[in-house]
Amino acid sequence: MPSTSGKQARFMAMIAHDKGEAARTGVPQSVAKEFNQADKRTGILRKKKKKGGGGAAAAGAPAP
Repeated sequence: MPSTSGKQARFMAMIAHDKGEAARTGVPQSVAKEFNQADKRTGILRKKKKKGGGGAAAAGAPAP
């Protein structure tokens, strides 16, 4: 079952990868891993591309 929001997806990803947080929050790690696998398929956790070019000019280097 995929997450319904980005916040839930990030929470489940944290629980899936951290046994201590799973115990602290009371969410079974196996459930969080299932959510995390479903979220990978839906792409909810994909990083967004930043606008603008990159490179040296964006980093503050002087133009040639």
